[in-house]
Amino acid sequence: MKGFSSIRTTDVGSFPLININATRYAQGAADTEDGRSTNDADYFTHSHNMAFKQKLTALGPHLSTPSYVQSSHTRDMVNQFLDPIIRHGRGLQKHKDNYLWDGSTIQLPPNHANIAELIALKQHAKTLCQELELDCIRYRVCVTGPFELLTRIWRSMGVSSRYDTSLIEAFSTIVQHFMQNSNVETKYLKPEIFTLEEPSIGVTGVGDLFMDTETDENLSHLITHWNKIFSATPQQHYRGLHLHASPYHQLARANWNLLEAHLHVIVNREWLMDHDKYIRAAIMRTDGPTIPPNADLKTVWTQIQSGQYHPYLQPRTDMQKRLHTAIQRYGTGRTPFAGPECGLGSWDWKHGDTMVLENLTRLRDVVSEFNTNRK
Repeated sequence: MKGFSSIRTTDVGSFPLININATRYAQGAADTEDGRSTNDADYFTHSHNMAFKQKLTALGPHLSTPSYVQSSHTRDMVNQFLDPIIRHGRGLQKHKDNYLWDGSTIQLPPNHANIAELIALKQHAKTLCQELELDCIRYRVCVTGPFELLTRIWRSMGVSSRYDTSLIEAFSTIVQHFMQNSNVETKYLKPEIFTLEEPSIGVTGVGDLFMDTETDENLSHLITHWNKIFSATPQQHYRGLHLHASPYHQLARANWNLLEAHLHVIVNREWLMDHDKYIRAAIMRTDGPTIPPNADLKTVWTQIQSGQYHPYLQPRTDMQKRLHTAIQRYGTGRTPFAGPECGLGSWDWKHGDTMVLENLTRLRDVVSEFNTNRK
């Protein structure tokens, strides 16, 4: 990993799938994971791969390590990993959109811990490579972590957040199998980043479950099980950790090596170097359009939804400043990737998908220009 010559673009995963039939998409994903050849499975595969191709093109086919496409609705970062338990495992029930733990040990057979999106990519990677004149697609895996899954269970059940060692252990085993099965490699498709998504770590209402000390039992327990999950990933690849808040100092003891965090998250360069960690430069906001402070919101949204959205795209200059700030702070040797701070699935308004793609294209141009000027 050391000695890379240029920064690559990447993203967090979710994308606004505005024009799909969400019900068919979710059913097709389930059929694909379960090995069923159905019309819905074909619909899912085609819809996913079309969106992935758009994202890959925007990020730069030869420059990027994109995530498979996550939906933010019927197949989001949590139900993507919990619904297989409902279908093939035990311990969970589902009522509408809520997950209910029945008190027994949550289990999922390893052969059912599959990611439909990667199956879809594997089926058509050769065609995508031919269309984009690529030798191979380098991709990012994103698997939701055990603490995030635990947090969703409590939220679904109307229970305040609490740390439960038995549920963390059960989810860790399941997540480990998802991570292991996501190592899909062919001549035309190769993984580069395996990321554990734990956005709730350290945020308000959840942060008080941990203390940033070596003696904190909850944090030590979680780190142990993160390491169990990361042991399922090839050690020559990047092992990402996606957070929404600054990492606890003690998280350096976990076996990840690529921090993926939001724009406001700043860590010490020496901390990265001491623990041999890298960081993805977050240079693109994902909280919505770029709206001037005193603008009339009704007018802005009328313009956006009528297709006059260009004034509300993110300025290239903002992305350039963020990239240069990250490089000054961490150095090129610790910054192998740059991308959006988080997922973009919530941009599901009219023309939101086009805005996402145009913002990602601007990001690509900023990174490409930076790489060119470094030579």
